[in-house]
Amino acid sequence: MGSNFTYVVYAIIFLAVILLVEGLYFLISSTTQDEKSANKRMKLIDKTGDQQIGLSLLENRTRRKKNAASDSVFDKLQKLLWSSGMNLTLLGFFAIAGILTAAIFSFFFFRRETGFILSLPTALVLGVGIPYVVVFAKAAARKKLFGEQLVPAIDLISRGLQAGHPAAVALEMVSKEMPDPIGTEFGLAMDEINYGLERSVALDNIAKRFPNGDLMFFNSALEVQRETGGNLVGVLNNLSSVIRERRAMRKKVWALSSEGRFTALVVGILPFAMLLLISSLNPTYYTEYMGDPAFIIGMSIPVVFYLLGMYTIWKMVNIRI
Repeated sequence: MGSNFTYVVYAIIFLAVILLVEGLYFLISSTTQDEKSANKRMKLIDKTGDQQIGLSLLENRTRRKKNAASDSVFDKLQKLLWSSGMNLTLLGFFAIAGILTAAIFSFFFFRRETGFILSLPTALVLGVGIPYVVVFAKAAARKKLFGEQLVPAIDLISRGLQAGHPAAVALEMVSKEMPDPIGTEFGLAMDEINYGLERSVALDNIAKRFPNGDLMFFNSALEVQRETGGNLVGVLNNLSSVIRERRAMRKKVWALSSEGRFTALVVGILPFAMLLLISSLNPTYYTEYMGDPAFIIGMSIPVVFYLLGMYTIWKMVNIRI
C-alpha cells in the first residue's frame, strides 16, 4: 500500500506542476481579461454607449501579436476557446482538466484497482480529452453557424450598397443587425478598422478566427473592387448565389455519405468501449500480461490496422466541395 500511496503523490505533484506552469504563463501574458472583454463587446457597448469600447483591447492584442513569430500550442487552444464562445480561459480549461484527471485516476486506481501504469494514462487521456472535445464541438458548432450567417450578411451588405451607403457603413450594419457570432466578429473588425488597421487585414483576422472559404472569397471581392472598381453589388449577389448552391450540394453529399459516417462512428467507438467494459469487469485482464513481449506485439498490430481502417473510412466519407 505504501508504494501505491507514493504513486498517488507523484500523480498529484505532476498535476500540480502543470497547473502551476499554466498559472505562471497567464500571469506573464495577461491575456485572460482581454479575451473575456472582447467576447462581450456588444454587451459593453449596450451598457456604456461607447462605440469604441474595444479599441484599447485591440491595441494591446495587436501589439503582442507583432512580436509573435508563430502560434504556440497555448495560442491555438486560446483561439479554439475564442471560437467556441465559451466564457472559459486557458487557466480555467486546465483547471477543469486537472480536476477531472484526478477524479478519473482516483476512480480507476482505488475503486477498480486497475493499477498505476494503466490508471494514469487513462486518466490523462480522458481528463484532458473530454474538455477538449467539448470545446472543439462548441467551436465547430459556432463556426458552422458563422458559415450559415454569412449569406444573409452578404445580402445585407449588398442591400446597404444598393441603398447608397459606402462599404464601411454596409459592413457596420452587419455588426449592429446580425446576431452572434458573425455580428460580434464584424464588430471587432470595424473596431480594428477604426483603430487604424487596413480593411483587408481586419477582415482577414476574422478568417483566421473563423476559417471559411466563402469568407475568403468575400474578402477578395471587396479588395478587387476597391483596387479596380466595378459593380460590387452584382459581384456580391453572384457570390451569394454560388454559396447557396454549394451549400445545397454539400447537404446532398452529407446525406449520401451518412451511412459511411455512422459506420466510422461505430467502428471507432467499439474497441474503446470493449476495453473499458472488460477492464471494469476484470481489472487484471490486461494488466497481468502487459509485461509480456508477445502481448505488446499482439496489441500493436490491431492498433495499426485500426488506425489504417479509420483513416480509409474518413477519406471515403470526407468529400470536399
